[in-house]
Amino acid sequence: MTEAASALMAALQFTGSDLAANQQGRLSLAQAARIQQARRRQLLLAALLFFSFVLGATILLFAGQRAGNAILTVAGGALIVMNALLVGLVGRGSMRVGSDLRANSVEALAGEVERVLRRGPQGDRYLLRINGDDLRVTRDVFQGFRHERLYRIYRTKGSRLLLSAEAIG
Repeated sequence: MTEAASALMAALQFTGSDLAANQQGRLSLAQAARIQQARRRQLLLAALLFFSFVLGATILLFAGQRAGNAILTVAGGALIVMNALLVGLVGRGSMRVGSDLRANSVEALAGEVERVLRRGPQGDRYLLRINGDDLRVTRDVFQGFRHERLYRIYRTKGSRLLLSAEAIG
């Protein structure tokens, strides 16, 4: 195994058996367990945020009504709207991940990978462009790929979570 392949495996956190399962079009048991664990963590964090927003909105609405302060009442209403958006986004993401786990299938993107670095005021954004798809990745994953080389990248269909990759050709 080459050093570049090892760096890619470490960055994407996959093993040879994970790659073999992905090549057959399915998730490995270890990948499914990792995805399920990440989903649980995300839902727990979302629940904590939900209850924090509910508490904050309740306090602001109560204080606004008690003091006759329209600004506090509007701020409480804004927290309710933000909470609804949070629940919608988390719910949609959770349903996509659940669909990926039930389907137990993987999609493959094959072609030349272009590494794109976008510098901005909030920091650098690392993208891999393959067949017109822009994949947002971490710096470690970005550095694991070689520019303008052929790769096959495996990801989940619904949530588009990167699972593994291999150099081809």
